[in-house]
Amino acid sequence: MEVIVKRPTKKSFYEYMSMRFNCKFKSNQAYLTLLDVIQEADKSEKSFMDLAELTLMNKTDRLIYRNRMACDGIEMTPLQVEQHLSIVEYGLEYVS
Repeated sequence: MEVIVKRPTKKSFYEYMSMRFNCKFKSNQAYLTLLDVIQEADKSEKSFMDLAELTLMNKTDRLIYRNRMACDGIEMTPLQVEQHLSIVEYGLEYVS
């Protein structure tokens, strides 16, 4: 029996992010990232746990994460890191 993962709508995602960051949020790239997170988390329990661990980072760990991403060529502001982690957190809700 195949398990069907419910896909979040752009509207619900944008509403969540807008409420979370107290601004009008609308980013197609962020939505595509959300879909990637859901797909990655659904691959295995380890993938899910690795992503879940990201959402539990403290301020120092987030700075280390930001620096590690920069070393991989992905420059992010502190706000972008917070948004990315919120995307991960939201996406994990859609994994069965």
